[in-house]
Amino acid sequence: MAGQKQNRMPGAREVLEQYGSIIFRVARSYAHSAADADDLAQDISIQVWRSLSNYDPSRKLSTWVYRVALNVALSHQRKEVRRKQQAAGLNDGWPPKPDPASPLQAERVQQLQDWIRRLPPLDRALMLLHLDAFSHQEIAAALGISASNAGTKISRLKARMAKDLSPAK
Repeated sequence: MAGQKQNRMPGAREVLEQYGSIIFRVARSYAHSAADADDLAQDISIQVWRSLSNYDPSRKLSTWVYRVALNVALSHQRKEVRRKQQAAGLNDGWPPKPDPASPLQAERVQQLQDWIRRLPPLDRALMLLHLDAFSHQEIAAALGISASNAGTKISRLKARMAKDLSPAK
């Protein structure tokens, strides 16, 4: 009996530990970024766990894991293609790009956008709402802070922006 294949049903942890490299290899091959690869590997791992009761022990486990991983990755890829196709029509010309009057104005707009992007999340939200002409009361309601707190934070952000974005002398 030493040469016979074991027909024991493996546990999910055992499968993931033993064949995790297959999962990550497939995920990295089908994802566009490291973060996407991590998400896809997680989706594959979940599907392996869910499908383990359907595994036929007379088959090679590594091949079965590879097939599950490949099926999940291909399904993910098809969904991504459909999503991009559906969104393509929505994204044409959106968001509208400002038409700066001069190259200097375009550069200043880019500097402002870069500055806002570096702000902490609450400050970024405050500044974007302020630039979109929301009142302090509306900003406060949206962010769950008081109107006076919103006003104070906006004043401080404007002073910081003037200092950070002022042309070097």
